[in-house]
Order: sequence, then structure tokens, then C-alpha cells
Amino acid sequence: MFHKYTLIFTFFLLSQALTGQVKYSPPLKGPFSFSGDFGELRRNHFHTGLDFRTGGQIGVPVLAVSDGMVARVAVSPYGYGHALYIMHPDGQTTVYGHLSRFHPKIEAYVVSQQYLKKQFAVDLTVPQGLITFKKGEVIAWSGSSGSSGGPHLHFEIRDTKSEKPQNPLFYLPGIPDKSSPRINGLYLYFVTGNSQITGNTYKQRIEIVSSAKTSTLKNKQPIEVFGDIGIGIQSDDDFNGTGIRCGIYSVELFLDQHPVFSFQLDHLAFDQGRYVNSHIDYEEMIRNKRWIHKLFLQPGNKMEIYRTTADRGVLKLSDGKAHTVKIIVSDAFKNTNTLTFSLLSKKKPLPVSKSIPQNTFFFDRPNEFEAAGVKIQLPEGTLYDNLDFAYYVKPVSGSFLSAIHQIHNQYIAVHIPYSLSIAIKKIPSRLQSKALMVSVSPTGKLSPVGGSYENSWVTAHPRVFGDFAVALDTIPPAIRPLSIKDHSILTNRTRIEFKITDNLSGIDSYEGEIDGSWVLFEYDAKTDNLFYIIDKERLTLGKRHTLRLRVNDERKNQAEYQANFYD
Repeated sequence: MFHKYTLIFTFFLLSQALTGQVKYSPPLKGPFSFSGDFGELRRNHFHTGLDFRTGGQIGVPVLAVSDGMVARVAVSPYGYGHALYIMHPDGQTTVYGHLSRFHPKIEAYVVSQQYLKKQFAVDLTVPQGLITFKKGEVIAWSGSSGSSGGPHLHFEIRDTKSEKPQNPLFYLPGIPDKSSPRINGLYLYFVTGNSQITGNTYKQRIEIVSSAKTSTLKNKQPIEVFGDIGIGIQSDDDFNGTGIRCGIYSVELFLDQHPVFSFQLDHLAFDQGRYVNSHIDYEEMIRNKRWIHKLFLQPGNKMEIYRTTADRGVLKLSDGKAHTVKIIVSDAFKNTNTLTFSLLSKKKPLPVSKSIPQNTFFFDRPNEFEAAGVKIQLPEGTLYDNLDFAYYVKPVSGSFLSAIHQIHNQYIAVHIPYSLSIAIKKIPSRLQSKALMVSVSPTGKLSPVGGSYENSWVTAHPRVFGDFAVALDTIPPAIRPLSIKDHSILTNRTRIEFKITDNLSGIDSYEGEIDGSWVLFEYDAKTDNLFYIIDKERLTLGKRHTLRLRVNDERKNQAEYQANFYD
């Protein structure tokens, strides 16, 4: 009987969660607003939570949204930075990211583990029931740790079993939103070689006039198209007229009143996040910083957010007739904006293309390419669609060990890493471990890709296309003290601070010791700051100390700093 009632209760809780009836208290005291919401478009992923604004301040108390126990704590210079995971009895786990510090009982546990492991970055599974909190208790303080662009609280709700992030807007009460999403632009795409848009064979941006609940084309005349056509929209939501550009919840596309395509952002899956690069107009994002929802699917897009996908959302318009297209954009509070317009199927004579593809790469099978000085291997699933692959080579320059190899271009998205091998000129054996592949931006900026040397080839596994070459990194990182003068005078008696930078391959590791014992230096990668908060329980005060700091880059070049100071 006990198991029967347990199952009934669990089913009741899950049913409430699915219908949005389970409500948590907010993780911050109100009033509050957002700088980002669930499902917002980001490069390489959808945003999986709510970003609560903290007024530009660090140190705002963060509250447990419901009773629960700490299941996981993570600390990293990247990603969510200081992050806390609390498991709740209703089958959900809440996540709090970019924190500045944890509650003292969590902080003590984390620091003990960092000293035990002798590393700053940790990802800890907390023993069940060791640390618990009641709804509304302070669990941490907000910050800007990790890959944060400014002070805020990143908050998620995940299904504990599947770890899929859920839309938090269905769980948090007291969030008013009576304003509709905005539709800021319409895009038309040719999908096959016989497609035309206004007599051209390239995509078109159509200007929109958007009002509170309806949108129209600036030019209300029917748009002439022919063949297989894709639709895209530029759209956002602003949470009750605040003017903040957040993401939308769902889109429905109709052709002559028949549903063609739709998606809805109730939950997401981390292992599918990179498919966002297929969902969006990737080229438009790179070139013009515009985020476009494509309302049709590339064949290699396997994301599960799509509801209706007749013909993958592609409009087949070759009948010489006029057609009505309707797009309904919704937010999570059922506010909508509707765009209706006409497409006229009309074919026009076009000049015959004389371009001949160098190679065709297929999305559903492995692909290989080889030319003088370069080898490329793409596993199945690297591409979202078939690609007329192009390759070019540029001459060797003085700063590289190889030519610059243009692997197609940066405007085509890549889903998984592929193998790229580049031949280099002969170098001494002592320098071979210092060779690494770099990507070269259009402005000449170098970004490390890494890789390994073997028999005059350097092989790496990039996750983008673009220009690549091989360079040497023989220069150790730079260590600049910020709180120690002349290797002896401590100018800040609460923390020892450095700025550490590297010229090319990037910081890989660091280790600090005082009087021969490991001490916890914390690293903020976005500001290059490395600091140790003087721990009076671990450091004997009132004496002269010897500090030794070693910093390595990714090519194992090491820098060392030593000081003797009196606290």
C-alpha cells in the first residue's frame, strides 16, 4: 500500500510540473527583472535558464526556491563559475550559476575538497543529505564568476532524472508579462538550385512593420518566389514592455491555413544544444550579429524542439499561384504576434551558373579531402546539410610554419570536431612540442586550436571552418604581481593577487605554494586575475613567508615568480 501511494504522489507531482502547477519562490527578493530567458539564442547553444539582473551588484543574497539538499557544487574559471545544484523532492534540480560565494557550510566543504585535490577547479558530488536547506534560506551570494558578461544570477530548473533543463517561467510565480513578442524581420531562403526569390537565387531580407499584436510587410505587395523556399524570422520578447531583448517561446508557420512548421521551448537537452547553429541563420549571425529563427530544417538537424515539420518546413511553390503565409510567434505567457503575407509562385529566366563545385561533402556520411600540405577528415554528422566544399591555400608568411589553409569559410556551421592535418617545414626536435595549430581571423587575429606534431604534420580537431596555419609558441606566460612590491612588500594584507597572461596557446595550469605548502589560488579567466585570499587558519601569521608561483601555458612553457614577504 505504501508503494502504491508513493507512486500516486509521485505521479501527482510530475503532473503538476508538466502543467506548470508546481510553483517555487523566486531565487532573489523582488522586484526582479531579466537580462536573458529560457531558449534565448546563443552561439553553439540555447540559453537554458533565466538570467536575473542584480542591479550591476555582486553579493545579492540567493535563496533556495524550495526545500532540498545540495547534490553538486562546481567551481570553474569558465562556464557557470561558482555553481550550486539543489535537488528537490518533486523530481527537479535547481541550478544557481555565476555566484561570488557559497553559504559558509557549503564553502567549508568546497574549500576542504580543493585543498584535498590541490586544485581550484572542482566538480563535486555532495554526499546525500550532507547539506540541506529550507525554502527561502540564503544558499549563496550572486556574482559574475565563470564566463559571465556582468553581475547576474543564472537560474535553471532541470528534471533530475534526465538532466533536461525545463522552462522556469512555468514554475515561478509573480512574473507579469502582458506584452507580445516582436517580429523585426522576415527572411526568404532558396533551398534547392531551382529556387528563386524576387528573381534572384540568394536569400532576401524583407522589412517588417510590427505593432502590439500583428505585423505586416513594409511593402504589402506579394513576394514573387519559385521552387523550394524556406522562411526565417528575426524575433524577440521584452517581458512586459521593459525593452530588454529576450527569447521567444514558440513559432507556428502556416501555408494557406495548413500547419507546416512549429517549435516550442518547454525543455531542452544539453547534448542537442549545438544544433542551435543549424536552427539559426548561422551566416547572418556571423556577418551581421542578427539572430534569425529558420522555420525549416536542414536534414542533419536532430533537435527535439520541433512539433510540426511537414516537408521539413520547406514551402514547395511551383504551381504559378498565390499563397498566404501566416506566422504566429508566442511567449511563455501566451501573448502572440502574427505576421501574414502573400507569396506568388512565379518563375523568371535566370542566367545559367558557370560555377562548378570543387567537391561535394555529404551530411550523412564521412568525407575526406587531401591537397598539397593539408588533409581533412569529416566524420558523419559533422555537417547539417550537403556542402559544395571549397578549399584555398595562401602563401607561407614569416610568422607561420605553414601556409594558411582556407577550409571552406567561417559562415558554414560545423556540429562535431573534424580532423585537420597541416604539413610544416622542418624544425628541430626541441621545438616540435611547441608547434600548434591556430585559426586566423579575417583581421589577422590568432586563436589557439592546439593539436599534436608527428612526422612534420600537425593534427588538430577544430569545430569551425575558416583559415588555419601552424605557429610556434616558445614564450612562457607573463606573471605580473598586483599586491606584492619588489618581491617582498605585501600591499594588500587580505589577498595576494596577480595578473597572468599568455601570448598564444593560453594558460593551461598554475600552482602556488607558501612556505612549501599548496595554497588555493583562484583564477578568473575573463580578467586574467589569479588571487589567494589569505586564510588565517591555514597560514601562520606574524612571520616571513616564501611564496612560489608557477604558471604553464598549453605548450608547457613555464613561468615562475618568487617572493619573500612578511604578513
